[in-house]
Amino acid sequence: MKKILGLMVALLIAFATLVGCTQKDTKVEEAEVSTTEATEEATTTEPEKVSMRFGNTQGDKDTQSMGLAEVKRRMEEETNGNFQIELYFSSALGGTDDLTEQAMQGAPILTVSDPGRLASFVPEFGVIQAPYLLDDPSQLNKLVETETYKAWEKEFEDQGLKLITSNWYSGARNMVVDKEINTPADLNGLKIRTIGSPLFTETINAMGAIATPMDWAEVYPSIQQKAIDGAEVQTPSSYATRLYEISKYTNKTEHFQLIGCLVMSKEVFDSWSTEYQELFVRICKEVGAENQKLVVKLSKEYEDEMVEQGMIVREVDKTPFIEAVQPVYEKLGYAELRDQLLEEISK
Repeated sequence: MKKILGLMVALLIAFATLVGCTQKDTKVEEAEVSTTEATEEATTTEPEKVSMRFGNTQGDKDTQSMGLAEVKRRMEEETNGNFQIELYFSSALGGTDDLTEQAMQGAPILTVSDPGRLASFVPEFGVIQAPYLLDDPSQLNKLVETETYKAWEKEFEDQGLKLITSNWYSGARNMVVDKEINTPADLNGLKIRTIGSPLFTETINAMGAIATPMDWAEVYPSIQQKAIDGAEVQTPSSYATRLYEISKYTNKTEHFQLIGCLVMSKEVFDSWSTEYQELFVRICKEVGAENQKLVVKLSKEYEDEMVEQGMIVREVDKTPFIEAVQPVYEKLGYAELRDQLLEEISK
């Protein structure tokens, strides 16, 4: 009897050991399967994909459009085609203000605005486009890193607009008309197309002309039909729009250094990964800095070509115009802000 009981105990111990080993092996196998599935899931995760539209009012040969095309090329290259961009030039998607409004409503659109227009959202921001403020476009690279500028970025974000950068440069703006302009008096009575913001209209009126805002797409036919007498415009745009066909003079008053501000929806920007956000901002700033030099180079080449087409491109003594626009700073409340910003840039 004792032998039988001992045998039964031994059998029970052996069975328990066998069951324990089997359960242990099962857990190991389950853990291995779980690890394999996790690895496969990580391997098959889809890369982040983004689709954006870039729109502006300039022709495809304008330096601004060239810059947008370069951002597209670099972003698609850096992301192996996962960040897709469609380009729409010559107001194909609408005017600058329309595109900005679409962006604020959440559309995946980026456009190139300017400080004068954007001052309607953050009034102090307009100072960076004020007449005869900057001597060298490369100063824009320092400007976008100042504390004052970074504070403005946050103000735009509060209104749903993401300011990507403001170091894009489109050239110095000149008076393109059918007569020589040497003093503000020479502009008296002339209807000059300008951008529709207080900064631009106040400046052009102070220079002696009648500021006449309108979309850029309407400028050529309006000059041709004598609805306006000319435009204040940078050479790359004047050349791309072929204004040399209908206007005789480019008077180089250089009253504005036209700054390009890349803006888009904050909501859309925030939906991207940090990696894409940083890459996009970096590339946009790099292309802006490179385009500054390109604009200066091409402006000279375009002026030479326009001269060959019969246009007269002439230097102008800026002194009387600089004096004429000084009241604009006081009127718009930019005098102290100008001094503060110039001090930050000089550091």
